[in-house]
Amino acid sequence: TDYNRIVGDRIAAFKIGENTKNYEWLPKKNYLSLMHVPHISKIKIKYIDSINKLSIKIPDRKEFLVNSSNKLKMESEISDYLSKNKFEKDFNFISTNDDEISFHDTKDGGISLHSTGSEKELEMNLNDIERVRFRSNLIIDSCKPFEELKWVGKTIMISSLKFKVAKTITRCAAVNCNPSKGIYDKNILKLLPELNRIDKPSFGIKLKLISKGGIIKKGDPVRIINP
Repeated sequence: TDYNRIVGDRIAAFKIGENTKNYEWLPKKNYLSLMHVPHISKIKIKYIDSINKLSIKIPDRKEFLVNSSNKLKMESEISDYLSKNKFEKDFNFISTNDDEISFHDTKDGGISLHSTGSEKELEMNLNDIERVRFRSNLIIDSCKPFEELKWVGKTIMISSLKFKVAKTITRCAAVNCNPSKGIYDKNILKLLPELNRIDKPSFGIKLKLISKGGIIKKGDPVRIINP
């Protein structure tokens, strides 16, 4: 979209604390996230557009459907599961259809990108690294390992869209979490600086849209237009 994010990306969250519809940006420590509650990765939630409902599957329980407006059932079921895993804080589900509001890790939002070359370099050292750990919006081929990290400050074009490469993405403990098992099983944070020579554990880059929004399709070329 013209708001510098992928349509539908991070439009809902489970906010820790009081029940409020305050949509001001807050650091991710204020939400349920893998950086401090790894076992939430085992909860599977998907939106079924055709019936305007959420499908929720919690380990060892039957899948159930709820309207997004039925917050209490959703919160109660998930809270019960989390309490059995020693997480006792109150939280509430918040969502928005406002294009200007999202729950990104940083206030400026943006679009994340990494290369398969960087993935493979990690794989060679740790094995079995699921790309979903990095939650990137875009993944590209034909780069040397961590080559994309050198694009900071440059302008790139993907399809007909133009982006400024704003910064590298500093990672948190969420990348150490195995998304299937809901446990921390890899020390990716420790390995990244050894592999890419950046002091802070970094993987991928953040893009800022500097043209009109549009559509990016699988196979669209990526070009550096301002080296």
